[in-house]
Amino acid sequence: MRKIKILPALLAFACITNFVEAQLHEGKYKGAIYEEKDVPKYKLPEVMKGFNGKMIASVADWERTRRPEIIEFFAENIYGKVPTPSDPIKTTFELVAEDPSCLEGLCTKKEVKISLKNKYGEVSMPLVLFVPNKSVKPVPVIYLYNGEDISSGRLELEGSQRFGNTKNGIPLKQMMMRGIGLVTIDGWAMGRGTGSEGGKVRGELVNLFFKPGQKFTKANEWGLIAVWAYAMRIGMDYIETEKRINSSQVAVLGCSVSGKVALWAAATDQRFGMTLLATAGHGGDAIWRRQFGETLDNMCIFLPTWICRNASKYAKNINKMPVDQHTLLATLAPRPLYVSNAHHDLWADQKGQWIGTYNAKPAFDLYGKKVAFASEEQPALDQPILESSIGYHVRSGFHGLTLYDWEQYMKFIEFHFIKIPIRSTHDIYYPDGKLVDHYPNIAGEDYIVK
Repeated sequence: MRKIKILPALLAFACITNFVEAQLHEGKYKGAIYEEKDVPKYKLPEVMKGFNGKMIASVADWERTRRPEIIEFFAENIYGKVPTPSDPIKTTFELVAEDPSCLEGLCTKKEVKISLKNKYGEVSMPLVLFVPNKSVKPVPVIYLYNGEDISSGRLELEGSQRFGNTKNGIPLKQMMMRGIGLVTIDGWAMGRGTGSEGGKVRGELVNLFFKPGQKFTKANEWGLIAVWAYAMRIGMDYIETEKRINSSQVAVLGCSVSGKVALWAAATDQRFGMTLLATAGHGGDAIWRRQFGETLDNMCIFLPTWICRNASKYAKNINKMPVDQHTLLATLAPRPLYVSNAHHDLWADQKGQWIGTYNAKPAFDLYGKKVAFASEEQPALDQPILESSIGYHVRSGFHGLTLYDWEQYMKFIEFHFIKIPIRSTHDIYYPDGKLVDHYPNIAGEDYIVK
């Protein structure tokens, strides 16, 4: 009889749990601004005006005072600072597997295990790289932040109709044919926010940095975006050991929250030579002050472990913050930056992403870098700006990372790193009007055009 009574109780509990989760989910999006007429009036902080009110007039002043104060503010009040561990951390790299004939000999694939260890514990994360075999000198690479794509097998190749693309959409074959390598990590292995309470974080990598007796991060210490950005920096340590990769030509890439991670990684580590952002949104390339779609207040309530708890100081009055995301984008100068977003990505505020991108321009101007923006008006759909220190496109469609985005990034890399004229996808597969002679033999059928 007890079992019969327990069942209704369990069902009731499940229903209540589902209802609460549904209410929380609904609350996250409830009341969000999606109409331009509802955007409040705001004034963006000037990129070239320091916190002391003085204007920045030289690269020396920018690098000595303005850039550091911007980075420091974001570290203290948005993403959180990386604490100093009380016990030194030892990092090791282990080659797990190597395949020099990947993609029918087009590239070499390596699988690496990166481990960090001290007396408080050990954490490991996987890194996978693909380097084109045809290249005779070190190659540029796209360095993609992933969640679980390696461990879930999503880096495996698709079937014959999409040969050369991975299951998560990376156009691997086209990258290799262009002479561009790929590196990716499963950064979630370094932190997931397990054991969080009210935005406090513990577990995985964070535990290695705790002081004796510490149980959670402090209010100004790193949230998960900063943890994952740190993981990218550790991956960069390994990349610098790879002789076939040009470590000065590493283009860090992230989509959505991973775009926020890529931005913060590049802002805090100038070893990254280029930044590629896909629908990064708020906390990435979209300005907060428009309060369109996601807001800082919303993030503090529903995703508090992503950022540090100090961010709540500005959640209810974003205009008191002396910076906005355009100032963080500006800290990437003079390194090339490419921002992409999608027309129907309202939550990420694609117009706010353009405003953030456009208003980062003064820092690039200071270095004498060409930024090919015709005006402050947002460019038309599917009209990428490539021959520019800041590249940009807003594409048709919705949130995410598409083949269209990948192809613009590759062209941007060819322009800046490889120093060749921009090539279309057709140019890659049909040089001189003939299909290239590297195509797979599948199921006994000969796809090679001789």
